[in-house]
Amino acid sequence: MTLAIRRLGRGDAADFQTLRLEGFRLHEREFRFAPEDEAHLTTEEVAARLARDFVVGAFDGETLVGVAGLAGVAGTKTKHKALLWGMYLRERYRGEGVADALMAALLDHGRGTYEIVTLTVMRDNGRALRFYERWGFTIYGVEPASVKTAEGLYLDEALMALRLT
Repeated sequence: MTLAIRRLGRGDAADFQTLRLEGFRLHEREFRFAPEDEAHLTTEEVAARLARDFVVGAFDGETLVGVAGLAGVAGTKTKHKALLWGMYLRERYRGEGVADALMAALLDHGRGTYEIVTLTVMRDNGRALRFYERWGFTIYGVEPASVKTAEGLYLDEALMALRLT
């Protein structure tokens, strides 16, 4: 397996959207969004997001198999922070170091620009929590009943942060 990590651009919008919606569909309990929340977005809207945020992709040859994004927070008093969002990796590539490569690319970009990176993760997603903790993120709070699934199940989200400085 030969993998490449690179920043996604406007030309990657359709593949990015396909992979993102796949994650929402296959892993409802791991995401705060449902496919119908973003299925209506046009390729141009997705491309604009890729141009605005720092989004990296993992490619197996020409196939996009993983993504993660970093979005700066607007505002004079909050521009020192960024939000890590949308990390998703097809199951076949998990446990192979691909998620680490995506995270390294995000944090390498974030250093020198941001002081703090925040994220949210479902509280019962132990694998993701351990991954983020291994990278130095710590839980600073839990939002109870943050998400309500289609089946009516309420899920808590852990709020995590990492100081880059």
